[in-house]
Amino acid sequence: MKKIITLQEIIQTKKRIHDYIHHTPLEYSENLSRIHHTDIYLKLENFQVTGSFKARGAFNKVLTLPQNDQNSGVIAPSAGNHGIGLGFAAKKLNMEAHIYLPEDADPSKVTMLESYGVKLKFFPSIEAARQSALLDAKENRLTFVSAYNDEAMIAAGGTVGLEIVNDLSDVDIVIAGIGGGGLTSGICIALKSINPNIQIWGVQTANSPTIAVWYQQGRATSVNLKPSIAEGLSGPIEPETITFPIILRYMDRIITVSDEDIVMGMKRLLHANYMVEPSGAAGVAALKYGEHELKGKKVVVVVTGRNVSWSRFKNLVEK
Repeated sequence: MKKIITLQEIIQTKKRIHDYIHHTPLEYSENLSRIHHTDIYLKLENFQVTGSFKARGAFNKVLTLPQNDQNSGVIAPSAGNHGIGLGFAAKKLNMEAHIYLPEDADPSKVTMLESYGVKLKFFPSIEAARQSALLDAKENRLTFVSAYNDEAMIAAGGTVGLEIVNDLSDVDIVIAGIGGGGLTSGICIALKSINPNIQIWGVQTANSPTIAVWYQQGRATSVNLKPSIAEGLSGPIEPETITFPIILRYMDRIITVSDEDIVMGMKRLLHANYMVEPSGAAGVAALKYGEHELKGKKVVVVVTGRNVSWSRFKNLVEK
């Protein structure tokens, strides 16, 4: 039975993972504020350990596992950052980690995973990786760790919300990318519990808009998916995920952005000397779709990660 995640649990999570992760900077962006005629702040999770917010959930998960499960090890499918966070946490706590990746995973992410000593396997798609990881978890008595469909991941996502409101108490709108919704559902619980008037906007890719379609229809349904450069926000989502009811209840808006929008977001962050991966730029990409509603507001955009190879980044921004 799934438990209800509360603000108190998120506060406890922040204390639990405090020694392992960074309270990342919240930086005012002169350039984005000028372009969009409002006050834009960047929550820089690209400065988090392992280069993305995923380390928060990884540490929260492994630190709350029973000792027997810690001894057995963990297994997860990942497009990259979830596996990197879990691999890093496992290394720090002397656990074994198995990460299953799609064959087209970013080489820089594969290199990071190899440096943590995780056991890697590659599959034709992220869904094939997920199915194999579920099967191997049962056969080898490993703990399967979902990147989003897990209370520990959601509570850890909420710690991003706590930091935002701690650093900018009068924030009006928070914008963050949605993959499976672990980060955004946690932010929703944290911020709406503290101040129901804070708006939370989610961002998905137009090529992989599963949560956006479900949100519009009010239920989980079949969605046609296409490849996107933002692999961290793409791919099938478990219909029974506990993140969706939270998003449906609390989120104020979901915006879909094109790959071209995301590249523009990457370029604008590069102007501030931040080289971020496509998924990390989704929130910046969405700003142009809400300019009327954003005027006169204090807006925080979560920059979720930086892990992209230089060759891939250069190829994308030069197109």
